[in-house]
Amino acid sequence: MMSKLTGKKIFICVFLTMITGLLLCVNAEAKKIVKLRYFTGMTASHYFSSDLLPFFAAEVEKRTKGNVKVEIYPGGQLFGYRNGIDAATMGAVEMGLTALGHWGGHNPVFSFSDYFLLIDDMDHWFRARDDIHSILEPLFQKKNVKLLYYSAYGGNGICGKIKIESLDDIKGLKIRAPVPGALASLAAWGATPIKIASSEVYDAMGKGAIDAFSSSWGSMYSRKYYEVAKHAVGPIWWTVWVNFINLDTWNSLSPESQKILMDVSKETEKRSLGVMKAFDKKSLEKLRQVGTVKILTSEEKQAWGKSLRPAYSAWIKKCADKGYEKQAKEILEVLDRTR
Repeated sequence: MMSKLTGKKIFICVFLTMITGLLLCVNAEAKKIVKLRYFTGMTASHYFSSDLLPFFAAEVEKRTKGNVKVEIYPGGQLFGYRNGIDAATMGAVEMGLTALGHWGGHNPVFSFSDYFLLIDDMDHWFRARDDIHSILEPLFQKKNVKLLYYSAYGGNGICGKIKIESLDDIKGLKIRAPVPGALASLAAWGATPIKIASSEVYDAMGKGAIDAFSSSWGSMYSRKYYEVAKHAVGPIWWTVWVNFINLDTWNSLSPESQKILMDVSKETEKRSLGVMKAFDKKSLEKLRQVGTVKILTSEEKQAWGKSLRPAYSAWIKKCADKGYEKQAKEILEVLDRTR
């Protein structure tokens, strides 16, 4: 009798031990901390790195109760733009922030925002955002990444030693631009496009190697370009910036964590527009204190944009050559329809 009771007690103890161990394992798995490294080449002082990314990281950690931690690496600390893109597609880093145009080497469709006046301003972009997102998302998934949200980047203009009042003033000028779409746009306006790094612009202007350059309002002031070029005109260029996550990493997250990341992404995207507008306003005020700024009217932007249609058509052809003519034409149609 005693041996039977003893046997039952042993069985119950073993059973309870197994259940307790299983519950502990499940609980440990549930509390496993997921770390997401978030790279960008943007400087640490830019509002992307100083405001938007920290907001995103803090909200994700708070809402997941510490189960998901986002580590921010600005200024190329972990990866620069293009090698970071390669790392994200291969899973060597989990998250990233780059210009959409930085992906142009992977697919020419991604280069559309490199062209001047294809986007009127960030309000225009966000009106077109959902329809264009539906075109871009499957293309990014082919590269093993998921788009999370877009960040509003400030307006870009042309700054030089002489005032530019019309397109006639641009013809024949040697003007710096950083990417093929912008270079093609300048050529369509009759300028001589010059590709040099942003770090070389100041010296090139000072030595007369270039007559003007394209740059954001913020960079014109923060890099002290006004010391060698006091006259700005614009905005003529609005670039789209994308925030993304490696697709395998995304699929490994729990449904609850995925929902939280998407909720915070929507809030961060909305926040970016307000932060950008305040930043641009402050930058333009500073530029007006040290030089002149001509803001193009809607009519002027429309007139300047007409002469860029051949450049847009050349972009569509590049996309067609790679099998993406349909997507390129759809993007152009959406942008025209939402102006």
